Amino acid sequence: MLTAVMVVEGVLRIPGTEGHYDTGWGLFQALAKNSRLHLLSHTWTEQEIALWLTKRHITGHQSYLHAPEPGPAGRLEALQRIRTQRIGALVIESDAACAAAELAAGWGTALVTSAHQGPQQLAAGASAIRPWDDLAQAVERQHDLRLIPHVPEKP
Repeated sequence: MLTAVMVVEGVLRIPGTEGHYDTGWGLFQALAKNSRLHLLSHTWTEQEIALWLTKRHITGHQSYLHAPEPGPAGRLEALQRIRTQRIGALVIESDAACAAAELAAGWGTALVTSAHQGPQQLAAGASAIRPWDDLAQAVERQHDLRLIPHVPEKP
């Protein structure tokens, strides 16, 4: 079964507001039914996100991952908590720089954009866009990683 991680800000929730994206809501509903879905945010605590989800009757995710800081480093640190489930994992991301870092770290990514983000935010992430050959090599590396049997790390 697919393990999916959905970044709350920019995918599910409109940043800086209490509102949600309809597209993100639809993605959440589809993934909650067909995958092990985890939510990731650096903005809210687990209690705050639980309240926000409950108010909207959004249920079905496996867990909540709190990133200690915004940006790629915080996202990757939070993703390490489910690293044992990485095989077949997909990160649904709204930040191009974070998506590039996740891809480089071996995570499959889907970059979701919306009209609310505006071209300046997408342009800010444009420097993180890699040449096609680099992307092809990253995909091949991920494929090779999937072929290696996974042995859980000992605590």
